[in-house]
Amino acid sequence: MEIDRKYIDEFKYFGDRVYLDCSAMGMQPQRTIDAGKRYLDDFAGSLWQNPDIQGEVIRPKVKKEIAHLIGAEPDDIFFTRNTTEGNSLLARGFPLATGDEVLICNEDFPSVYMPWTTLQQRGIRLTVVKGQQGIVSADAIIAAFSEHTKIVCISMAQSSSGYVTDLMKLGKACHARGILLSVDAIQAAGRLPINVEAMNIDLLTASSFKGLMGIMGAGFCWCRREVMDKIIPDTVCDNIDLSRYDRTQGFTALPVPSFPSGASRIETGTTNNLGILMMGESIRMLNEIGIDKIAEQILTVETYYRQCLDRSGLPIQLLGTDDPKNWSGSVSFLYDPNYSLCLSEALKNAGIIATVRRYFRIGIHFYNTKDDIDRLMKVLEKVVVFQELCKPNIATDQTE
Repeated sequence: MEIDRKYIDEFKYFGDRVYLDCSAMGMQPQRTIDAGKRYLDDFAGSLWQNPDIQGEVIRPKVKKEIAHLIGAEPDDIFFTRNTTEGNSLLARGFPLATGDEVLICNEDFPSVYMPWTTLQQRGIRLTVVKGQQGIVSADAIIAAFSEHTKIVCISMAQSSSGYVTDLMKLGKACHARGILLSVDAIQAAGRLPINVEAMNIDLLTASSFKGLMGIMGAGFCWCRREVMDKIIPDTVCDNIDLSRYDRTQGFTALPVPSFPSGASRIETGTTNNLGILMMGESIRMLNEIGIDKIAEQILTVETYYRQCLDRSGLPIQLLGTDDPKNWSGSVSFLYDPNYSLCLSEALKNAGIIATVRRYFRIGIHFYNTKDDIDRLMKVLEKVVVFQELCKPNIATDQTE
């Protein structure tokens, strides 16, 4: 199944550059950029009077696109500023008792587990499941279950390694034990199939600025209705019946609020309608293409890249696993950090964008091809060969 050329052409503005960094920042298709410009023009031109640019019109449409992408109901989706906000929902408002246990993993991104750290002061147990080389297996998490385990927090795809935890297996085990499964999907959404019901997920959150190809400051959270209705919101205003608090009548006391069911229980205040609109435009395109077709293209390119690395004999250590069922389109390896500056410069000169940190990582999306990988491999091989040839002769240096 090939991706229709019209979708690839949405990124013509890349020019001769190769973008392999959607794991850090997803670039927007041209239609999304154009939609954002139209929104700002309509906003200014109508002095905010055009109803099409107001949230009451935008938000329901985007919720439908998100629901289609993740196999959910629109009324159980609400918008966030970022993934961290969604990851914090259960920690901020779900009722837990002293001695209750939350499982997290040491390999995970800080926004997954940090929201829980302060709850330890209330007697909540935070248990760390140890991963290795970026691998966070469902079996290891399941083996850590105890009679006190109430919630498991995990990324679907790991930021550092790209490893995809088997959520079908983990979700089934959690459901059987009455344990809630909270999933950070920022590295998976838009690149891998997700079905919150089939995976027995209870909360799923993602920002839009990576695989969903939106912009920073806009994301979403889906929460299972029966779980959401137990959460006590920590932000309260127009998510309650404000008629009970009529300021024009004056009041000397305020009644304790009651909250509606579903996402409206959490939603309050103004939203980033521009960011939500642009997120929705990109997700609409992803739905048009089909997430299965996108995942297939990503897998094809990742497989080719891994084969190239294997044949190259480069002195690197791949993170994650060699099993394709745990691949996400993010591929990372450890390398000699002495190469980092040279590698960054070589990539820049070659017009290739990727992540150079203590590990080297690429993020593949549907617009990437084997030709992109060939260009990258030439740079990687040249950098390593050059550095090997230029290593100082230590014995000679000592004699001098």
